[in-house]
Amino acid sequence: MKLSSLIPLLVLAVSTVFGQSNTEQLPAPTPCGQRIRKSWDMLTAVEKQVYIRAIERSMDDGLYIKFVEIHTEQMTTAEAHGTCMFIYWHRLLLLGFENMLRSYGGEFACLTVPYWNYVDHNELYLNGQCDSMEACSPILQELGGSTQGTTASVTVNGTPVRGTCVRTRPANHFCEASHLQGADCARCIPRGNWLETGFPPTASVSSLMRQLFSSPTIGTVATSIEQGIHNTMHNSLGGIMGVLEAPADPIFFSHHATLDLLHSLFFHCAVGDVAAQPLEQRVADPRQYVACQRREALPIRSIDRDVLLPESNAMLRSGEEGVQALSVWNPSNPLAPFFASLPTSYAALSDIRNLGAFSYNYQYAGLLANMFTTCADVTSLLGTATRPGAFGSFRRLETQAANSSSVEAVIMPTETSDQWYVDALREAVTATKTNLTEQSSSSSPMEAALREVEKMTCMFYSECRRPVTDLSTSFRRSFHAQGSTPCSKIISDITAGRDAIRVPNWKTVMLRHLNC
Repeated sequence: MKLSSLIPLLVLAVSTVFGQSNTEQLPAPTPCGQRIRKSWDMLTAVEKQVYIRAIERSMDDGLYIKFVEIHTEQMTTAEAHGTCMFIYWHRLLLLGFENMLRSYGGEFACLTVPYWNYVDHNELYLNGQCDSMEACSPILQELGGSTQGTTASVTVNGTPVRGTCVRTRPANHFCEASHLQGADCARCIPRGNWLETGFPPTASVSSLMRQLFSSPTIGTVATSIEQGIHNTMHNSLGGIMGVLEAPADPIFFSHHATLDLLHSLFFHCAVGDVAAQPLEQRVADPRQYVACQRREALPIRSIDRDVLLPESNAMLRSGEEGVQALSVWNPSNPLAPFFASLPTSYAALSDIRNLGAFSYNYQYAGLLANMFTTCADVTSLLGTATRPGAFGSFRRLETQAANSSSVEAVIMPTETSDQWYVDALREAVTATKTNLTEQSSSSSPMEAALREVEKMTCMFYSECRRPVTDLSTSFRRSFHAQGSTPCSKIISDITAGRDAIRVPNWKTVMLRHLNC
């Protein structure tokens, strides 16, 4: 029996066995107003300093390192990575982390984790306005950069990690293990050389459109995001960000806030701004949930021992290396106060607008605002008449009676342009129409066009920007990652003659807007 067919049969049984996912059980909202996460670029100078001070305080009192422990705990990370719950697991981690920072009260009571708008920063890189991740990204510079330190190996929760151990704020507060404190702590974070590293092509609009919109099912989208922008950004940053101990670097949380934003963008485009849905409707919708095999079976007898279901309880456990790990919902865990009122079941987590007291959303700016507004509507993007339905089911959906308590996205006016992408997509649409007519193909016109533009982008990066690198050995080993990055495979296939770009004048199209 297929996993998908199990879901309707198990909903009733599982909902009685597993933890509550009903957001009505959550406490009343705080007086902070709605949680809206902004990009680092949109924060004021004061807001940036408040966030840095919150990070420093959590490092000083030993709570910060507990989130590193969660991410590296064996059973936990096997559920968090390489499964259909990748997005939702990290959503819970971010909410717990945000709750922890807010718990300090005062100036910290209403802060949110800022996301890293590397879509706009990559556009600067692509246009030749800056030449590295650090030079293009204020958040990398203002969270300490990658050069002010010495090469060293730091043993983070039992694992040695080598890099330039940066000693600027807030890294100079970092303590690498729960049993250490004060002068015994490293007071630095090992980082890669961000000044000599270019953005991976997966951060481009063309690649993200394919990652988000080539399939309407959450299983495919979660895999595309994890194997695409998630893996390549971790791998490119290197240092501690290139291994499972990555939460040691505050950049981790802003990177994952961006991934969370990208999923919320997909939800907006694929599901729509709908009112809160009942459990049975959510879990039966493949745009929100699918079931999948666990990477490691649970060590207890359970109906979901070998399979992750929408109603499964999320596993987040922390404990120093060599110490018995405890669930973050266990009252004996120091992190319990920050997770206690959060949903324990994945089935509550698909719609960030409707999480009760913990509902939140994002302020979209620049190219992300454009993506939110147009979704993958080719007619909107190209400003041309297109046969209805010719390019798939994605379009900007009208709001469908959302609850008054729903937290809706904030869309900032933008003049940011990606005309190169619009022109490339137009040419790809024309080329794929011809190719799909001439030969049988399982690809939809939309999927085929998006893949052609991504191929054009990959080859442009390879020939005109810093070299496109594949996953490092250390990243593969630590994250149990298999295969190559999307662009590494594309470049390899084209170079070897196994594939080709089907837009005949693709170089002319790219050079019309971008310098090489």
